[in-house]
Amino acid sequence: MPTFNDIPLLVQQQADLDQLCELISNENEIAVDTEFVRTNTYAPSLGLIQIAIDNRTACVDPLADLRLDRLWELLFDAQRTSIIHSGKQDMEVLWFTCGKVIPNLIDTQICAALLGLPAQIGYAGLSAELLDIEIPKSQTRTDWSRRPLTEAQLHYAAEDVEHLCTIHERLKARLTEQNRYDWAVEDSCALADISLYKPAPENAWQRLKSIPFLAPAEQARARALATWREQRAVDADKPRSWILSDKALLQIAQQNPQQVNDLRRIKDLPQAVMRKQGERFIALLEKTNTAVNNGELVFSQEIPNPEKDRARVKKLSAVIRAEAEKLDIAAEIIGSKRDIQAFLKDPEKCRLTTGWRRQVVGEKLLTLSAEI
Repeated sequence: MPTFNDIPLLVQQQADLDQLCELISNENEIAVDTEFVRTNTYAPSLGLIQIAIDNRTACVDPLADLRLDRLWELLFDAQRTSIIHSGKQDMEVLWFTCGKVIPNLIDTQICAALLGLPAQIGYAGLSAELLDIEIPKSQTRTDWSRRPLTEAQLHYAAEDVEHLCTIHERLKARLTEQNRYDWAVEDSCALADISLYKPAPENAWQRLKSIPFLAPAEQARARALATWREQRAVDADKPRSWILSDKALLQIAQQNPQQVNDLRRIKDLPQAVMRKQGERFIALLEKTNTAVNNGELVFSQEIPNPEKDRARVKKLSAVIRAEAEKLDIAAEIIGSKRDIQAFLKDPEKCRLTTGWRRQVVGEKLLTLSAEI
């Protein structure tokens, strides 16, 4: 049976990876972290996978000539718990790498927030708070796609996961005393929802909050452009803003140019984009306008009522704050402004009325919403 002493800090040989996988296979609980690069691409690019067992760490190099199938099998095994910290981006990079995410996880940032620590506390802050260990952040600008990695980079990456098991033990004990550990598990496992990561071009318009307030025909054009942009970004693996900015997208939707030369009036549309994509834009707009005129695309325009909306949000927020004070946690942990807005749109299909939040605050909000 191999031990961690047999495995180098940086795993670049298949024999070492095989030994690491054997160690993982005998564990019910491991700590996981990733390093990745996402500067000029749509998808994050995996640069390193850190695995810790009993505070001993190995860094697997996914850019080396390794067969990673067994490692993925172990990471995605629902019978094994993976401890992570602020793991949404880690889940995203795993999705884009493998098309899967870790199904059984516990996020120490979520655990800490449910104990009243700062909602977005970092790993370094948590290590200092719970273990009195200072974690340097000297490699935050590292390009994890470049090889070779330096000793400083490797030790930084290893330390980023090294203490997670101990941190989790301490957080779990305190949460269990307060009957909140199940809440942490619920919120952590919500990160395993692949819809959070899987590109959905047809829903890309939701990123632009002003679209529902446009006139119906403008909405249709904006939605069509957002869908096109998202699919183009996925296919080209480029940031969506490189394809078309939000400002330019909305301007095109509102001005409704009829021919390529009309695109010159779009203030925020670069000439290079107009030359390359102008004909596509015009064809897309023509197709969308035809569908609107034929009654195939029908949207309703939301009319903002800031005074009424503010009053409703204020009353609902007051309920959430009151319950948060009782629990001695930040109000945003129970429900953010976005959660409240989702509640106002569809009370029964939002986070505030599901899981532990329904018991804590959801029923009160439902009663109040019926009165306002």
